[in-house]
Amino acid sequence: MNLSWKIFSNTLLMVLFALTLEGVVLLSMTFHKTYLLEVEREKENIENIHRELVTVLANDSSTMYKESMNSIEEAIDILKDNWQEESYRIRDESGKVLFQNNDEEFSDKETAGLSPYKIVYGVGKNENRYFLKMSVLTELLDEPVIIETHKDLTQIFAEKAEQQRIFLITVILVGILSAFINAFNAIKLTMPIHKLIDAVKKVRYGDYTERVEYKGNDEVGILATDFNSMAEQLEEKIQLLKETAKKQEELAGSLAHEIRTPLTAMIGYADLIKRSKMKEEDLLYAVNYIISEGKRLEALSNRMMQLLIDKNAMPNITISTVQNLLEDALEAMKPVFDKKKITVKKSVVDFPIRADTELMKNVLLNILDNGGKAAGINGKITIEAGCKNGNVWISIKDNGIGMPKEEISKIQEAFYRVDKSRSRSEGGAGLGLAICSNIMNIHNGEMLFESEVGKGTTVTLVWKGIVDEQDV
Repeated sequence: MNLSWKIFSNTLLMVLFALTLEGVVLLSMTFHKTYLLEVEREKENIENIHRELVTVLANDSSTMYKESMNSIEEAIDILKDNWQEESYRIRDESGKVLFQNNDEEFSDKETAGLSPYKIVYGVGKNENRYFLKMSVLTELLDEPVIIETHKDLTQIFAEKAEQQRIFLITVILVGILSAFINAFNAIKLTMPIHKLIDAVKKVRYGDYTERVEYKGNDEVGILATDFNSMAEQLEEKIQLLKETAKKQEELAGSLAHEIRTPLTAMIGYADLIKRSKMKEEDLLYAVNYIISEGKRLEALSNRMMQLLIDKNAMPNITISTVQNLLEDALEAMKPVFDKKKITVKKSVVDFPIRADTELMKNVLLNILDNGGKAAGINGKITIEAGCKNGNVWISIKDNGIGMPKEEISKIQEAFYRVDKSRSRSEGGAGLGLAICSNIMNIHNGEMLFESEVGKGTTVTLVWKGIVDEQDV
């Protein structure tokens, strides 16, 4: 049984139970009240008869000279005209009827075992008629006398039956009306839940764009809002996973391409050395090429390992100076810059910094290497550094070929190259800036790029590495 039918059946049963209980109690109370009124009225009638007889007998002085029962019969004869509205009977203890105003049948069994002055009553049924039968044993002139009444209650029971019939019809009509209203409300209440069920099924089968529209602020509304929020986050996660998987495929493909080229050449030269007799000069060239390409593969492997550095890893922070950091990096790049006759202009005020100097040196080497490749022969590189608002910044600018603006957002991706042919000819694998991005992330910093085709590129490193709070 689904939720809508549970709500419908439970509510309908509760309504019918409440109506039935209320109707039964109300009808019972009404009938009981009416019945008690009739009982009180009959008690009053019996008491009036007894009182009238006592009064007449008390005022009759001849009772002293007559038999008691004769005096009682004379008193009844005097008062009998007052007792015509209902069924009355007066008899002595032996059963002799002293007075009866109609032909109504009285039962002698019901009056057996009466106690003096105690009124006994009950309801009897004769065919389709109901009667209230009441009796009392009293004494008149020291003679035991039984006074009885016979009240017709058929009308009261008929009214009760009519009320029950009307009540039953009312309960049926109200139940039917309540069923329709309840069914409508149950469907309305469970409709958004059915929408949620359909949405969950669609999400389960891969449609992460599904959302549930519900404007209420009740529990269902909260559930719908939470579901939409969950679906949005799930869609973002799935999209991120797809992008990550795509990047991994691209990375694996690029890596395979990068490895295949030097491996092919190395295998070729090794096979040539094995199969033929070469001049010493050619042999030395082939061996040097194999060594060079082997080192290139080793460097590529190291860079791949660096790329796997956890972005949330804790760096080995030490205190140094910005001059020492830059001088170490420039000293390592001096042979390359001298070979290409690249001029380096440095405009830096020395100040203490906090950083993992080995990792940060790798970042500077990558940027300086890229700048040297972009600047080319007789190129120019400008270096500036300072600190502001608690951040250290180092800016490295080259006068190289630059790059289009649409390329700037992609250059930190692994294996991405702006100029594929130039990067490959100079041994680049497109891993440097991706590694640098990871290193800057674990320093709570970033790399900022500004570039324009034909006017060079500026790379600015920014991280929270200031020792003194003074801006420089």
